[in-house]
Amino acid sequence: MARNYKELQAQMDPASRADNRQRVREEIQRMALEELRNAKEATQNDLAELLAVPQSSISRIEQRADMYLSTLRNYIQVMGGVLQIQATFRHGGTVIINRFGDYEDRPYVVDVLVESDRTYRLRARPWDNKGESLSTPALKVSGLLKAMKALRLGEPQISAIRKSLESSGKTEIAGVAGQRVFSAPDLVAAGFEAVIAE
Repeated sequence: MARNYKELQAQMDPASRADNRQRVREEIQRMALEELRNAKEATQNDLAELLAVPQSSISRIEQRADMYLSTLRNYIQVMGGVLQIQATFRHGGTVIINRFGDYEDRPYVVDVLVESDRTYRLRARPWDNKGESLSTPALKVSGLLKAMKALRLGEPQISAIRKSLESSGKTEIAGVAGQRVFSAPDLVAAGFEAVIAE
């Protein structure tokens, strides 16, 4: 007879439960890309739509052992995560590497705001709340749609954002697996600029 996991867990002593939680955390840290996508309840088609690539490209990404960092970063970002590269040294110490040449890979979270009856603005704040914010100028509906398409949002996401704006006046742009983050080059390509303090 099958038993509920919660029932089994309730019968475990605290040390066993703690050990079980630790092993789950370790297993999650060893996930392959496909397992990570499945854990986030996303399909290859979901990611392909968000990245504006064919589904076969997602399949190839998940099978590759070697790829560009930007490809891996984009894959992780559409699931709501942030790719961090870190160097761990044998005699202690860990360094997070987020600067490659002149480019600093800082992820941003984007909100859409209604400014007046017919204008909108997209604002981006650093995911870790450190650093400068970015913003588009005031946009009419056509400019808003163009900016969201430049951020590689799919039609279903754009429709959901527009509906949310009608009722609330402000919404965070989210992807298939929750919070979606964007890179500075993506934002600049969509017309974002640094916010000047007044």
